[in-house]
Amino acid sequence: MANPEIDLTAYALGDATPSEREAAAAHLALSPEARDEFERLQYTLTALRGLGEEEMPRRIAFVSDPVFEAPWWKRFFASGPRLGFAGAGLLAAAITAHGFLMRPLPAVVQAPPQVLAQISQADIDQAVAKAVQAVEAHQQKQMTVALSEIEKRHSMETQMMAVGFRENLDLVRKQLNMVYVSNARLTVGGTE
Repeated sequence: MANPEIDLTAYALGDATPSEREAAAAHLALSPEARDEFERLQYTLTALRGLGEEEMPRRIAFVSDPVFEAPWWKRFFASGPRLGFAGAGLLAAAITAHGFLMRPLPAVVQAPPQVLAQISQADIDQAVAKAVQAVEAHQQKQMTVALSEIEKRHSMETQMMAVGFRENLDLVRKQLNMVYVSNARLTVGGTE
């Protein structure tokens, strides 16, 4: 039971007079409730002493004040959509720059007027005929190679089919032989 005449707070802070200290010590020795209250006071004082001394704020700041606003670069890097948009923009700029910087220069070959005057229609026809013959020879060579590959593949497939047919035929023969043997045993066993 707490005694209202005894000031445990003054005793815990060390502000009590010597007679108040003796009375508080005697009361604490007799009352378990007073000891519990005194322990709570000591925990509170210990926690308060652990806090650092800070200067009181000169004014009250609100959350909406610009003092609490993060710098622009922190806000930018904290936003996923903004970072994605910036990355896509950089990628588009890099692709565009690459396209413009790596574009091949058009090769314009212009023959001097004297050479153009010396070239006749017959020379042009002869050059076209020569180019057509070269293309036809190349196509003929490709056709020959493709036909030989197809023939090789066809012969391999034919051989594989023949082997498969022989294996299936052997299997059918074995099964028929087993049927013949079992029928022969039945007829021999049944007549005895």
